[in-house]
Amino acid sequence: MDTTPPDDIACRLQRFATAVQETRTHAAERCSFGRYRAGAPYFEEYRLRPLMEAGGKDVRITPEDRKEYRRIRTDLTVLEKEGGRAFREELLADLSAYTEAYRTLLCCHELCLCSIGGILQDPLREEIAVLLAELSGEFPLNDISALVSGLDETLCILKRSAGTGTAGADPAGGAAGPVPPWQPLCSSPRTRERTGSL
Repeated sequence: MDTTPPDDIACRLQRFATAVQETRTHAAERCSFGRYRAGAPYFEEYRLRPLMEAGGKDVRITPEDRKEYRRIRTDLTVLEKEGGRAFREELLADLSAYTEAYRTLLCCHELCLCSIGGILQDPLREEIAVLLAELSGEFPLNDISALVSGLDETLCILKRSAGTGTAGADPAGGAAGPVPPWQPLCSSPRTRERTGSL
């Protein structure tokens, strides 16, 4: 079985560390669709975590990698504590903005302004799944989850009408739809405890 090269792990760890640092340093410049976004550290972490958890199977993870991962997560915890409730509410506001943007993408498709392939390649839906998982249990997300599920159903219908895609489960808890690239990232939301070992 192929293994994830060590330099890829190092690169992902560096991206995670950079996202945490920039999110903290540029707090005044953050906005939902700007260069600096509150969710950036979580987007990087959710892509990295499956590799860290798969260490010893198809990914080579060194003790130094695990140490660096824990250090970055500690930095993220510090960022969260410094930001307090306002930081978490910023994430929630971004989730709402991304959900509306997802709806807009589907409307643009109906107006022949973008393709289904373009929507599926856009990281927006993955970012929605990450924030839904991250904020689960902290805010009432039923309305947003229901809207996202409905949009996923619409995307599934559009994909089927275009003659592509297979059925699968939606990570936000919605109806069956196409198997998306974001599904493995958020099939089991992370617990809020960050201090446990991998």
